[in-house]
Amino acid sequence: MKYLRSILFLAISFFASFSVASAHEAYVISYKDFWSGIHAPFSGHAFDALASSSNLHTTIVIVISVFILLTVSFFIRRSSVGQKMSSFIERFSRFGPHFVRVTIGIAFILSALGDSFLGPELKVDLLPFHSLIQTTLLIIGVMILVGFLTEIAALLGIVIFLVGMSVFGGYLFTYLNYFGELLVLLLFGMRVFSIDKYIFGPLRRFTFFEKYETVIVRVFYGLALVYAAITVKLLHPDLTVSVVENWHLTNFHWLFPSDPLLVTLGAGIVETVIGIFIIFGFEMRLTVLISLFYITLSLLYFRELVWPHLLLYGISLNLLVQPEVFTIDHILFSHHRKAKSWWRRPFSPHNDRGKSQKGSKETEMSVGA
Repeated sequence: MKYLRSILFLAISFFASFSVASAHEAYVISYKDFWSGIHAPFSGHAFDALASSSNLHTTIVIVISVFILLTVSFFIRRSSVGQKMSSFIERFSRFGPHFVRVTIGIAFILSALGDSFLGPELKVDLLPFHSLIQTTLLIIGVMILVGFLTEIAALLGIVIFLVGMSVFGGYLFTYLNYFGELLVLLLFGMRVFSIDKYIFGPLRRFTFFEKYETVIVRVFYGLALVYAAITVKLLHPDLTVSVVENWHLTNFHWLFPSDPLLVTLGAGIVETVIGIFIIFGFEMRLTVLISLFYITLSLLYFRELVWPHLLLYGISLNLLVQPEVFTIDHILFSHHRKAKSWWRRPFSPHNDRGKSQKGSKETEMSVGA
């Protein structure tokens, strides 16, 4: 047991160590140097780190440790304790969308006040009609925060996002998590703890698809992570190498490999894997907890701006408490497996059975009355 705990500690430390190196480079490198690096030709020399036999040995040990961590997590999830933990966490699922809504509203407000769009590296004055857009971002943030004309606010946000793409190009895919949440708000609005609830009443459209709103947010969030990892860390590795060198990360010998290029490669691979796991819903809660840990660690160590990370916290907290829908976890783990046939299971929340049973009991009681 003691040996197992040591393995788990090493695996989590691996995620944490490379995650510190995976700070959003745009937040810790000067504006000019960052965009110079982004506009440089693609390079795959991050993988040159594996040419070293010592680096390759380190990588193999880390991969084995991570595999052990995932295996242990898998069996814990399938145990009765794991099932009870999942059921307990899912009791708070109704609060999940509010985490995302509040954080995206505050993020828009603070970005407008900071003369930025989505992140400090995206200067709002580079956008056409920048004064109008800046004011609109502020208004959108307030509207989403209080839930007033939410669909209109989301539509305006999507339009501004598309305008931003015409200026900043594909780099804006790094912020697809914003687009995903705006799309959800456009489709389903906000009818709980909102002014819209009292103006329009309950949602009457797309009600069948409303249970998939977390899937939309999750997929766009995962795509944003994968895109950022590949285009910035793996294809423009000099940016992350400069972060490692400027912050002297390799001086922490107990935490980082001595080769900055291996740290860069590890950061890119870890972020890519986390994004893929989130997209497909594999080991969802473990993955989200690890990502939250490294986001917080990165904020503390690099002293980055907090507001660009608010939405990451909101989405992560939402994913933690939501029942899995359209996930590999939903197929693999034993709880609720008998509720539906295997081919229907990925498309329905875990608590469908509980709801249907509850509804049946209420029907029986009303008939009896």
